[in-house]
Amino acid sequence: SLKYSEPAQPGTPTAPPPQEVVWVDDAVPKGANAQGNSPWEFVKAPQPVFSGEFSHVRTAEGLSQHFFEGAAEKLRVEDGDVLFCHVWLDAQNPPQEIMLQWNTGNWSHRAYWGKNAIDWGTDKTPSRLLQGELPKTGEWVRLEVPAAALELKPGTEINGWAFTQFGGTVYWDKAGLVRKSSAAMLYDSFALWQKDQASEKGKSLPENIRAVLLKAAGDRSEAEAATLQSYFLEYVYTESQSVVRPLHEQGADLDRQIDAVNTAAATTQIFREAAERTPAYMLTRGEYDRRGEEVQRGVPAALPPMADGLPNNRLGLAGWLTAENHPLTSRVTVNRFWQQFFRNGLVKTAEDFGSQGEPPTHPQLLDWLAAEFMRPQIPGAQHNWDIRHIMRLIVTSATYRQSAQVSPVALQKDPDNRLLSRGPRFRLDAEVIRDQALKISGLLAEQVGGPSVKPPQPDGLWFAVGYSGSNTVRFQKDNGADKVHRRSLYTFIKRTAPPPQLATFDAPSREACVVRRERTNSPMQALLLMNDPQYVECARALAERSYSESGPTPEERAAWMLQQAVLREPTSDEVRGLADDFQSFRKEFAADPESATKLIRIGELPPRSDIDPFELAAWTMVGNVILNLDEIINK
Repeated sequence: SLKYSEPAQPGTPTAPPPQEVVWVDDAVPKGANAQGNSPWEFVKAPQPVFSGEFSHVRTAEGLSQHFFEGAAEKLRVEDGDVLFCHVWLDAQNPPQEIMLQWNTGNWSHRAYWGKNAIDWGTDKTPSRLLQGELPKTGEWVRLEVPAAALELKPGTEINGWAFTQFGGTVYWDKAGLVRKSSAAMLYDSFALWQKDQASEKGKSLPENIRAVLLKAAGDRSEAEAATLQSYFLEYVYTESQSVVRPLHEQGADLDRQIDAVNTAAATTQIFREAAERTPAYMLTRGEYDRRGEEVQRGVPAALPPMADGLPNNRLGLAGWLTAENHPLTSRVTVNRFWQQFFRNGLVKTAEDFGSQGEPPTHPQLLDWLAAEFMRPQIPGAQHNWDIRHIMRLIVTSATYRQSAQVSPVALQKDPDNRLLSRGPRFRLDAEVIRDQALKISGLLAEQVGGPSVKPPQPDGLWFAVGYSGSNTVRFQKDNGADKVHRRSLYTFIKRTAPPPQLATFDAPSREACVVRRERTNSPMQALLLMNDPQYVECARALAERSYSESGPTPEERAAWMLQQAVLREPTSDEVRGLADDFQSFRKEFAADPESATKLIRIGELPPRSDIDPFELAAWTMVGNVILNLDEIINK
């Protein structure tokens, strides 16, 4: 605890050392709305990081920025304050200009370094103030701008900050202001401080402290007197600051870490039932201002009624949907599982179980699966509605494990295999094909959860359909194997320009819900598998694995690669054919070393340096052949 005794001769109040108020470090401030031409990208070491755990980075071809506004805890400017930010300019790809902008209700306060390439505001005014040449590249540089130079008057509250650049790659970190105000003077005398603060000087004190201070000493309670002295010792007493100030900074740092965790955490919208139901009405001829009969809550009359005791709200609806006597929920669900494994559901029109849909081909099987899904009777289930249990039953059944070979007679009688006389055979979905290639190659990043990611795609697709002010007008692929090698579930989907990796194999654009996908065959699919950077990288990674996990001969390596992909013993003809392909490809690359080097450098990860480039390129082509096999892309 801090001890204090009143000095015999009070010293002169002194100005505290400059205080650094950090506003942006590892996360945006509480309540702030983070925006930009593309989402904020936070990176960790070994990429450049100045402070904390993360910096934020942006790569741009022209004007680009990320910013936030609406911060709940605003940055209040005082007399003499200096705004600061730390930047690292990529030496290989420096920008033409960098700019900082501050929002005080509008974005009219700007400072820039480098060329005058961003035509915002009026030059040589606080709306576009030149601060010098571009900072040195390849190292962290601290940018500082006096608040007064931007005409940010004392008392102004900043609620937003923009990090803007024209071209290049820029890492940004730790931003805020340095408080050089003399408003909070340090005292060595409690009595002198009370005397001074009772005047106009004390107006900046917290309201509860000032209220106690304005009371006569004899009128203060013991608790009030103790509170006043505690405040003095913690924030004002000269001798205590060497102990207290580091603790304040440590606490502020912990608050920033908590904010960073909260910012990174996934969020979802929630709601609760209203205390009173909002009435709904039949609208005469659909006109909103011509109300007819009031409509009450209820379930369709064609389906079983809601059980007694269930509340007439969303909880009751959930109970009704999962009730044992409900004829649809479990049937529709297991039918979609069946469709996943057999191409067609037991009810082919999986999206329509009504009067316009097809009847089931095997109604008793559908009923049995639905009952087993709701209340499992076969050992192995962990709980009711156990998805893994029902899928395990399907894939271990004799029906599923049949050979997919078909005789001409059976094909003529049952071309779609609705009678289940053979095993299923159909082309895999787009996401499965991509994820399978990543898994076979050993590249798949299996982290669960997290934000969407942007694997590589051809340039210009977003720009062709984007609005100029949209944050998705320009596509910027993510960097790092932990991002671009994630499951397709996490791929960012722009509905007006879906990823070609997926759309080429008939993945829907997400503009509407699609229960049954069409399956087409086109040359574009083979071309994508042969040329898309991710599939080429998968082929190379599979080849690199063979150097660590197979025998040294071409035949052993070819057999291992094929077995990893198709999960069966390769035939001698298959092995011989792939080994011959390797020799042929190697001769071609030996005659064209530049093509070999270019091929093995495709992808996110660098090629292994301990493998001969010609051999690695040749085995990459063999891997490419394997990933194109009918046996790989068809079930």
